[in-house]
Amino acid sequence: MNSAILTGKVISEVKVINTNNGTPLCRFTLKVQDRKFNCLIAGMKAYKFMYDVDEHSGITIEGTINDRMQLVVQKYNIDSKPIYPGQFFNYKGRMLPHNKVPY
Repeated sequence: MNSAILTGKVISEVKVINTNNGTPLCRFTLKVQDRKFNCLIAGMKAYKFMYDVDEHSGITIEGTINDRMQLVVQKYNIDSKPIYPGQFFNYKGRMLPHNKVPY
């Protein structure tokens, strides 16, 4: 297998799928310059990744490329998070969930 370190932006929704044997699998698309890579994260790292990374986030990924030309993520680092106008934050700087409306 080939290993790679890529820096780019997440351009698709981050989805977590539970497999038949109960292992979570996370899938997303990473855009690096003009190329798009299908990326996978398996195991409990998938839930953490889904919580940490939003669509349009800038990330650096270290992983291996499998036979289906998918990038299997071993490590990741968040470089930048998207900022949306009108976004609300709590006192610790975390985003408020979409179902909470300030008065």
